[in-house]
This record gives sequence, structure tokens and C-alpha cells, in this order.
Amino acid sequence: MGRETGGRAGTLIGLAAAFGLALTLACATVQPPSGGPVDETPPVLAAAWPESGSVGLDQVQEIRLRFSEKVDPVPASRFLFLYPPLETESTKWKRRQEVRVILAEPLPPDTTVVVEIPAGLRDVHRVPSERSFRFPIATAGELPDGELNGQLLHREEPLSQGVVELYDVPPDTLEFFEQDILRRAETDSLGRFRLAWLPVPGGPWVIRAFADVNGDHRPGENEAKRLLPGEFSLVDSVRLQDVGLTILFDPGTPGRLLGGLDSLLSWSGRVLGWPMAITEEDTGWVVAPQEIAAAGQLVVQPGAEVVFAAVPPGLVRLIFFVDADGDSLLSALPAGAAAADSMAWFLEPVALIDSLTVEPGLDSSFPPPRFPATLSAWRPAAPADPDSVAVGEED
Repeated sequence: MGRETGGRAGTLIGLAAAFGLALTLACATVQPPSGGPVDETPPVLAAAWPESGSVGLDQVQEIRLRFSEKVDPVPASRFLFLYPPLETESTKWKRRQEVRVILAEPLPPDTTVVVEIPAGLRDVHRVPSERSFRFPIATAGELPDGELNGQLLHREEPLSQGVVELYDVPPDTLEFFEQDILRRAETDSLGRFRLAWLPVPGGPWVIRAFADVNGDHRPGENEAKRLLPGEFSLVDSVRLQDVGLTILFDPGTPGRLLGGLDSLLSWSGRVLGWPMAITEEDTGWVVAPQEIAAAGQLVVQPGAEVVFAAVPPGLVRLIFFVDADGDSLLSALPAGAAAADSMAWFLEPVALIDSLTVEPGLDSSFPPPRFPATLSAWRPAAPADPDSVAVGEED
């Protein structure tokens, strides 16, 4: 497509050229001819105004699109995305093939806007478009030429149904996905992606990637997803950056927790620890003596790296204790010779690290556990009276 240089004359010329080309395309009929072949041809974008690469646009408040055949005339919110997001006022279809999307406000000044029509727009025979269409327009005098690209793998194969999203690095008060998406792209058959038309200098940014198995361009609960490691920026000397190869893991893939001990304060003895998944019904962990060792419990050596393997993804807590009596169980010990009679019992020293996040298939770190300076008292449950009778129990 050509380029727009701005001004009313340029606008009219661009509009005429775009639609002059589009009008030469044959219109699809709603029903195939009697006895003819079933329509299996997906619709494609045939023309657009402003045209791809248009710059210097002034007071533009609508986007016009023409498709190669008649399509489902849905509202713009269901098939058109703009980056940065711009509010639309109305959607006006003509013969189900041409559409005018009226914006609430003119395009913002000195801004590059990426227009996106995702795959999945259906024609009148319910045949969906097979590929997305993206193109830039700008109210600035030129298009930015920064680019981030990379490759995604899933299950040891290139991820051909992948989507990547670009976000600003969020402030401490927000999660990254609570911000507007700055750019979006899909992977090709080799799992490669390209985030184009980025400002230089620009960033820092973060990138989220996910396997879009159902084609809805949203990360589903059961679809592989992750943030690419690190933050990304472009500077004048680096206008194109390859962010490398990233592996995505299925949501239930176990991860690992890595860390270590740096101090036991005044305690001596070996340390044991185990991870515990935090479920939605979790109300906290109550410290109490163990009857059997916890699943995943292992000996933790001070000064050595600790690896908890095969940890379920999600929120996890780590529990550590000093095994003072050497029985490999978190125990309550009497304070002295007369303790059994006086009921003075104390729990072995315990340290808790709560609300750690384990990403599917990935390594996550944990900080050193902090053991208490004093012991915690514990009172065992009173033994049942053999002479007592429960309510409703026969003599």
C-alpha cells in the first residue's frame, strides 16, 4: 500500500486510490450457485484507509476497511484492535463488505497507531479468516523503525499457534497485564514472532507469550503461558533486538524452588524442609507436631544450594524445622526432667516462607528462612477420659 503525507488533498487521494483498487475485486454472493462448489475461501483484507504506512495524518477520526468478500457485520469491538487503544463511537457496514469505524476522538497527535484485524473474522458462509492483518498509521511525520523478534517453543516443537504481547514495565502498584497492550503479534510456522514499529529509544518493556490453541487471542487457563525473562529496551545503536528462544510449559508442569540457609541463629542440628501448595481454601498453616514425614521433605544443608524439585505450579509455602531429636519429624519436646508432669513442652524451631510463586516448568528462588530466637510453647491435647460417655452413647 502507498503512503499518506497529510492534509485534506492527500487524504482524498489516498481514499480514492484505496477504494478504487478495492472496487475491482469481485463481490462474493451470499449463496453459492446451484450445484456449485461450497465456499471454503477465507476472507482477507483487500483495502484500508488510511493506508498502511500513512504518516502526517491530520484530524482523522475514522478507519475504513474493505474485505475480499462479504463478512459477518459485527461491531468494531469484536474484530478491530488499535494500539494504543482508542475508543470507537460507531461501526457502519455497507453491503457486509465495507465498514467505517468512527472513533470517539481524532487520532492523537505525534502518535503511531497500529491497526489490527485478528484472524477469525467469518464470511457469510461462516468461513473464518486464517491470518491477522496489522499495519501502522501515524500522525507523526515518520514511522518508528524499532523491532523486537524472537522464537517460541512448546513441547519441544516450534509454537505455530503462539501470541506475544508487549507491555510497559509496570509500576509497583500494578501488574503488567493491568496496563494497555502496546503491541501484539503471532508466531509463524517456525514459532518466530516480530513486534514492529516500536519507538527508538524505547522501553523498558516486558513480553508475555502464550499458546493460543483456541484462537481467541487471550491466554486461557489451560494454555501454556509465561513472561519472557528480563526486560527489553531499544536505543539508537540497537534498533532491532533478537530476544532469543523461549520455551513455554503447560500449566500443570511442575517447577523447582532454589535457595539456601545462611544462618540458624543459636540453633544447632540438621534442618529439614518441604514445600506445601496453597489452595483456594487455604486458611494458613498451623504449626503442630508431625505424625508422618511430609511429601517432598528433604534434608537442607547449611551453605549448600537447596533444590525442591517437582513443585506444583502456583502459590507455595516452604516449611523448615531444626530436627533437634533426630527423628526426622517436626516434634514437640519436653523442656526438662519434670516437663512431662508440668506439661511444659516446646516445638522444635520452625521457619516459614509463605506465598512463593512457582511458574510451570521454571526455576524460582526463595529467600533464606529465618528461624525464631526463642522456642514456641506447645500443649498436647488432653487424653480422653476412658470413664466418660459421649452424648447419645449407650451405657
